[in-house]
Amino acid sequence: MSTLPASPSAPEAAPRKRRPPRRVQVTRVQTLSPLMRRITLQGAELEGFEVNDPACYMKLIFPEPGQAEPERPLPDGPRPKSMRTYTPLAVRADAHEVDVDFVLHGDGPASTWAAQAQVGQVLFLMGPGPGYKLALDAPAHLLIGDDSALPAFETILAALPASAQAQVLVEVVDAGEERPLQSAAKVDARWVARGADNTQAGQALEAALRRAGAPATDTRVYLACEAAAMRRIRQLLIEELGVERSRIVGRGYWKLGTVNHPDHDYGED
Repeated sequence: MSTLPASPSAPEAAPRKRRPPRRVQVTRVQTLSPLMRRITLQGAELEGFEVNDPACYMKLIFPEPGQAEPERPLPDGPRPKSMRTYTPLAVRADAHEVDVDFVLHGDGPASTWAAQAQVGQVLFLMGPGPGYKLALDAPAHLLIGDDSALPAFETILAALPASAQAQVLVEVVDAGEERPLQSAAKVDARWVARGADNTQAGQALEAALRRAGAPATDTRVYLACEAAAMRRIRQLLIEELGVERSRIVGRGYWKLGTVNHPDHDYGED
């Protein structure tokens, strides 16, 4: 009896290729609400920076303590310690500009930096990464999330046609964070307050969803908030409100007690 040759081992998955860093400077700082800043970043190295889908992401690298600006990361170097994930908002390719919204949530390199951001300060930017494949033919959309998801919601709303209807349910610290949301679509925005205690994340969203009842069967849902809350709300939508699993896209944008939560938490575990 002949011996069959051993099967070749499956090749290991290639690591995600790191996008080249782009040096950018602050050119504008706007106050949108007491806890939200919109910061415009500009630089010649943004040449070719394109965003094709809403709710995509990019990485921002912040200075370490004592640095005037962060060091440029090397392609095969260690991952920068002070790197966080953000949503690019308006991208003005001709001006080499991108707007980024920051929630001032307390300690941490990004929030601390944004609270004192001034024109001329330097960051490095990497990306963009993939975004939300928006079903433009869907008649109804339900966006559920906390203040960390507002930038993604704004890009989704900006991409919707006038024929669409969008219900937006946003959890914020208090009523002072409410602001107009722009879209060609018909938008019904509802704001709920969780207070300053982040351990209550998602509870106000859950209560509001139960009061609202089941959405129309053809509604597409984008759900983004604290990771554990996202999982609870996903189960609420499926088990209590009868939403088909395939109509929900979930994103865990942050996690209580975790520094720099991964950007690929989809809540499907």
